[in-house]
Amino acid sequence: MKQVLIVEDQRMPRENMERTLSDSGRYELAASISGADVAFIKCCQQHIDLVLMDVCTSGNKDGIDAAAEIKAKFPKIKIIIVTSMVEVSYIERARAAGVDSFWYKDISPETLIDVIDRTMNGEHLFPNETPKVRLGLAESTELTAKEIEVLRLVCDGLEYDEIAAKLDIAERTVKYHISNILSKTGYANRTRLAIAVTNKKFIVPSLPEEKCVYTNE
Repeated sequence: MKQVLIVEDQRMPRENMERTLSDSGRYELAASISGADVAFIKCCQQHIDLVLMDVCTSGNKDGIDAAAEIKAKFPKIKIIIVTSMVEVSYIERARAAGVDSFWYKDISPETLIDVIDRTMNGEHLFPNETPKVRLGLAESTELTAKEIEVLRLVCDGLEYDEIAAKLDIAERTVKYHISNILSKTGYANRTRLAIAVTNKKFIVPSLPEEKCVYTNE
């Protein structure tokens, strides 16, 4: 049977995946760990055919970075990212890392096995688009690519001038984009906007949560 490594730090999803593999009769659990930072080591220590991995796990490395590391050394290992995070950049990051398939956790055991089977048979399965997220008065799909780019830096706690420098645009352009986002979503200021966006996992700050500083208007 194909040997599967599960990388998931939440007990319930991890146990659900373990049960799904066991019930399939086609896949065997090789190991189940909580941190992506040790996934590469596991692949070095034992034979692994497939890795099921979340993006955000315990440890200091996310699942997509770990996937790139594994693929560089073991290109034949299939990797499926299975996450509840709807962060808009994850799908493209996963593709760039060489991930074979990408899916969301809220799927039935039957669908998960179907994704696994098809991936093991050489298919590459990715959602056509990130799930819609309600952000106040607007759907996330109503935001433009540039607005999302600015919003990501707002969620990192950057000020207008810092965002402008980072994106190489004028500060007034930054203010224009943020004003548009606030108008669309109905949030009163950047603080409430950033909190709502991160709480709904539409954007995951690049800094640790405890270091993110949201500035009141």
